[in-house]
Amino acid sequence: MNSIATTPAGVFRKITVRETAVLLIVAWLVPFLVHLIPWTGARPLGAYLLPMFWATFVAVYFYGAGVGLLTGLFGPAVNLFLTGLPAWKFLSVLSFELALFAVGLAWAVRHLPRFWLLAPLGYLGAKTASTLLQSVTPVFGDIGAPLRFFGSSVSGGAAGLVALAAINFALVRFYPKPASAA
Repeated sequence: MNSIATTPAGVFRKITVRETAVLLIVAWLVPFLVHLIPWTGARPLGAYLLPMFWATFVAVYFYGAGVGLLTGLFGPAVNLFLTGLPAWKFLSVLSFELALFAVGLAWAVRHLPRFWLLAPLGYLGAKTASTLLQSVTPVFGDIGAPLRFFGSSVSGGAAGLVALAAINFALVRFYPKPASAA
């Protein structure tokens, strides 16, 4: 049974090439704009606000895992090329986390569409997985001690987790998805 047929017209449909291009531009533009905000912290503001995860979550919510993966992997690479952020040494771990985030949330949004804490929990799940992998084998290079990296990412990203929860809540509230028949 196709549950999408019961949704409001134009809200949940297959993505077009133009919409994909716009979403990918937004995936680059949101972190870029965050990095333009005057900031004197020890780490870039994006490490606190997690803007790469915002666009990826919106892409997953509306269009699924494929577009979410594309958005999550495209945003950091283009942002690095154009702005120098995220730092090269964090690109692989961020890409890994965004890929897990997109795939995990695609499943979660389908099965728990009205749960408004999926995005922050997805971030925590992806961060936990990257920490465990880095603990077993240092595939991400020298990003620091895995547990310290996890702790500083989660505590430093608290504002971003709140932003993800707010985005998640707004989408569930204003663009509710029907419960999956699967």
